[in-house]
Amino acid sequence: MAFDKEPVKKYESWFFTQHGVYVDEREKELLLHTMRFKRGESVLEVGCGTGRYIEYLNDLGLNVTGIEPMEELAKIARQKTKILPEQIISGSFENLPFENNSFDNVISLIALQFSIDIKKALSEMLRVAKNKVGIGFLNKYSLANYFTTKERRRLYKEAVPLATQEIKNFLKEISGEKINETVINTRYTLYLPGKLGYFFPVIDDIFEKINLPFGDYAVMIIKKNRLISGEK
Repeated sequence: MAFDKEPVKKYESWFFTQHGVYVDEREKELLLHTMRFKRGESVLEVGCGTGRYIEYLNDLGLNVTGIEPMEELAKIARQKTKILPEQIISGSFENLPFENNSFDNVISLIALQFSIDIKKALSEMLRVAKNKVGIGFLNKYSLANYFTTKERRRLYKEAVPLATQEIKNFLKEISGEKINETVINTRYTLYLPGKLGYFFPVIDDIFEKINLPFGDYAVMIIKKNRLISGEK
């Protein structure tokens, strides 16, 4: 993905608008609800971008590391006051420079969709995670138009929309029938575009409880076991 500094700046400032705050809160609530982090746990964010979630998870008392393939974005993250420079590592999704089970949990939030080899990146995340892998993704079967905001549309124009079944298919290719012994759960949010959702949050609340698979944003949680990684 070619780097364009201007949409990145506009994208980050968009999160201070009313509907940007709404979208951000929904996405963060969904991550916390599904991952159920414990204070002090180690977390790797694959594709940490400018470090928005690194800051957030730092505030929650987690031991966070981020890896980002685009050096321009990694530089922005390292310059933020709430992030220690050593928390941000430059590297690819497909070859994570960590030992097996290096982190309690691994997350990737709308980043896996930029990978040049999604299956390889997913395999690497499973390898370095001890407990859980959380994948936040733009849902291919969304009811609403996630890209109604110009800055988000420009930044994510090269992202590949995914669906739960597609990710499960990748997992099955990685681990074969052993995937059936792994607990996988997907939750959805943002059924309305941000501007509407901000004014009618009750609609998103209702759809989230039903968990219809048509929200714009989803988080899949993979509870890792020894079988999927081939450990003994």
